[in-house]
Amino acid sequence: MIRLSILAATLAFTAIPALAQDNGPLGDRVGEYVGSGEGELSAEITHLQNDVYAISITTTVPMENDIPGCGGGIDGEMIMTETGGNFFVENEFYEQGSTSPMTRERYCEIGVTFDEDGFLNLEERNGCISYHGAACGFTGQLLNVNAIN
Repeated sequence: MIRLSILAATLAFTAIPALAQDNGPLGDRVGEYVGSGEGELSAEITHLQNDVYAISITTTVPMENDIPGCGGGIDGEMIMTETGGNFFVENEFYEQGSTSPMTRERYCEIGVTFDEDGFLNLEERNGCISYHGAACGFTGQLLNVNAIN
């Protein structure tokens, strides 16, 4: 009986490190973020492996006084360091030689950076209008939800 108790305790303690989540180079910066820019912004960062992360970004501008709102989202994978990285997603509507803002850029590019105050800063650089429409964007400053609680 004592051997069984010791075995059970040993197995329980050795399993604890397996329960801890590996967030890679970003550490506690992995998670959900909320904030604002041209509208309400949210982002979720999930560690996949090594320095590769999944990121999902949404934006919403509500309709106001008969002025149409806007919304959209984008997700994919990116390589990130402790300070951030560049997020690229191929524009599925891309047309070589096009002059239309929705189709002329081959990639949607968003700069993703973390500042020393704990904010996630998103800077939409180009090619993203087909992911959110003309009345909103992915540029803004967000705070980790865990920091709010």
